[in-house]
Amino acid sequence: METSVFSGVSTIILIAILLLFLFNIRIVQQNTVYVIEFFGKFKRIMNAGFNFKIPILERVAQTVSLRQQNFVVSGNYPSKDKVIVSVATNLIYSVQNDAEGIKCFTYALQNANISIGAIIENSLRTYIAKETHEGILEKKEELAMHIHNDLEKQFKEWGMSIRSFQITNVSFPTTITDAMSEVVASEQLRKAAINKGEAAKIQAIKEAEGEKERKRLQGEGISLERQAIADGLKNSIEIVQKATGQDSKEIMAILNLTQYLDTLKSVGMSPNSKVIFLDSSIHKTADLMQQLIGASETTKKA
Repeated sequence: METSVFSGVSTIILIAILLLFLFNIRIVQQNTVYVIEFFGKFKRIMNAGFNFKIPILERVAQTVSLRQQNFVVSGNYPSKDKVIVSVATNLIYSVQNDAEGIKCFTYALQNANISIGAIIENSLRTYIAKETHEGILEKKEELAMHIHNDLEKQFKEWGMSIRSFQITNVSFPTTITDAMSEVVASEQLRKAAINKGEAAKIQAIKEAEGEKERKRLQGEGISLERQAIADGLKNSIEIVQKATGQDSKEIMAILNLTQYLDTLKSVGMSPNSKVIFLDSSIHKTADLMQQLIGASETTKKA
């Protein structure tokens, strides 16, 4: 009987020990750690994998993720020129993967999110208050770097590392954006007017140069034409003199008369010419011939 009782008690003790062992096994997931306290004091860190804590004496104080985390902050802040600037930011951070960093993160902050949001907003407000709203647009990268540097030391004390900090959006009240758009539009119109004026100036210069060249070539053409006519008349006079022995005045008058008649012919063949009445009798032609000879003599005497 005593043996049976002893055997039953032993079984119960073994089961209790087994259950106690099982209840104190901890399986920690990847990129996660457990903070273990011994009688309420920080003792150690449980890393990913199979772990066992001392029953009753140890407890899991906090579960800490080592993954990168996003923290978004957006708000309205007054600029140096009293414009309310709306800024949206995105912070990417992670807890330092060492015992000291994890310990600082666990015990330094009562509420991590409130503390992170407060320090980012304070840094934003301080920087924006020193810049005009236009300056903030031009210095978005500088603003992000300023806040990154401003947070880095404090985050290190809290056991965190900043992976990235971005200014995701900067905006102004509608009245300010409309005014800025009008300024940009006016500047573009001014540039367009200047470009148009320069184009007109260049075109005028090119047209003047073209007209100058056209007149020069036209003058050269007329000069060459007259030279050709003079050479032709000279050759014609020499040929007729050799053939007929006529005086050069008479030959010149004949050539002028021929040219005159050819001109009349051209005028008559023109599609724009109207009805032209001319006296084409032999007497009129002879009279014209005498007039041409007389004009030639007068020119020679002069």
